[in-house]
Amino acid sequence: MASDPHILWLAECTSDREPWVGGKASGLGALLRAGLQVPPGFAITTSAYREHVAHNRLAGELERLLADCQTFAAQQRGAEEIRGLFEASRPTPALADAILAAYAELGAGRSPEPLPVAVRSSATGEDSATASFAGQQDTYLWILGGDEVLRHVVRCWASLFSAQAIAYRQQLHTPVDDLAMGVVVQRMVPSEAAGVMLTLDPITGDRSGIFIEAAFGLGAAVVNGEVDPDRFVIGKEPLTIRSRTIGVKSVAYRFDPAAQGTRREEIQAHLQAQPCMSDAEVLQIATLGKRMEHAMGRPQDIEWAIGPGVDGQRQVYLLQARPETVWSQKSSPLRA
Repeated sequence: MASDPHILWLAECTSDREPWVGGKASGLGALLRAGLQVPPGFAITTSAYREHVAHNRLAGELERLLADCQTFAAQQRGAEEIRGLFEASRPTPALADAILAAYAELGAGRSPEPLPVAVRSSATGEDSATASFAGQQDTYLWILGGDEVLRHVVRCWASLFSAQAIAYRQQLHTPVDDLAMGVVVQRMVPSEAAGVMLTLDPITGDRSGIFIEAAFGLGAAVVNGEVDPDRFVIGKEPLTIRSRTIGVKSVAYRFDPAAQGTRREEIQAHLQAQPCMSDAEVLQIATLGKRMEHAMGRPQDIEWAIGPGVDGQRQVYLLQARPETVWSQKSSPLRA
């Protein structure tokens, strides 16, 4: 792919480029440089966002709408109006061509069918020492085709102004001129199980253990709190499972070929209380978390999935890594 200032492959998303690609993209780049298994993808930089806002003359409207967002109801109304502004806007032809070229290269050599990708917001400063915007901006799963990728990139940009993000940003007194959004476009993993991992105890801050939540299918059921997930606590030294609680996982999100997207499905009753992964896979995930924490020098908040590998065996993929931002800021956290 020809060099474009608005596109960087994930392996190019180094920490010094975080202001241009956002925290999610730089976290994925760190995973790749640590030699960990990450689905391939690319980042659309904040310069693309700024170009889009300027080309569509959105800055003045954004300032006007945000100035009135002083109450929760006003923040909700403002978020809806801003989403409408973005969804009515269009990328410049040059930017659209650059994104479509990268998407085509990402799917090169595969089936002639459109490549399914995740389109994920990657805001700058979303997980800094003083702020965490985790979960406040949008991710869209199983997006198919270039036109849909472009549409969902714009939707990610709009989610920079969700009602929650507007309210949180007001507490931080962040000027609108300082806002920008990177976007990650990443090949989808047809997850058989997925979840989240913290490389410390989220209740006590104890850094001697790793905490994992998991469920069947895509990670949305865990992130959205729709199931009682399987929970594991793993000791770091030595790496052993300290405790396990197998939840009743009544639903899962999976890819639906007929709908060309994800569907929410009921899990058969006799499977709901079965573990969604083996102990060996639990330890494999924990090992990757431990490696990532060591590489980054601080506790990590990681999303992962288990899907088919190149040899037909189940493979663990890391989908996102960001610094843990609650206990890491305490003055005297418990150490491993």
